Amino acid sequence: TIATFSNGLPIFITVPNRTGSPFVGHRPNRTCSGNLSSVDLRSNRQFIDTSCFQDTERGFFGNSERAPISGPGLNNFVVGIQKDFKFAESKLLEFRLEMFNAFNHAQFRNPNGSVANRNFGLVSAARQPRVVQMALKLQF
Repeated sequence: TIATFSNGLPIFITVPNRTGSPFVGHRPNRTCSGNLSSVDLRSNRQFIDTSCFQDTERGFFGNSERAPISGPGLNNFVVGIQKDFKFAESKLLEFRLEMFNAFNHAQFRNPNGSVANRNFGLVSAARQPRVVQMALKLQF
């Protein structure tokens, strides 16, 4: 068994280019933390408090840092089971079962980080659900 627990990836919050400068990351004005206190992504897709981030005026840079919020965390279990069956002096049958995301926890991707997008702050994708693979190998 391999267990993986990690914090979420950084969410890069962006705004449209209003300064005319092509080589600078354009960020919004941030008025509060932007973290929602408790989020249940199975019933509510909103992950960011969008009222905390405002678009900038023409010619001005925003005051937000590059990635002020971390996305949904990850808890994943990979389980493998193997059994060998010896049925003759020199013949061996090996059966192997592997499960990725064995407990089928929902693993959500980062929400949309563009202030100008109507889906700003919404989680719209998930990582793969449980994947099971089996293998059978005959050795002679």
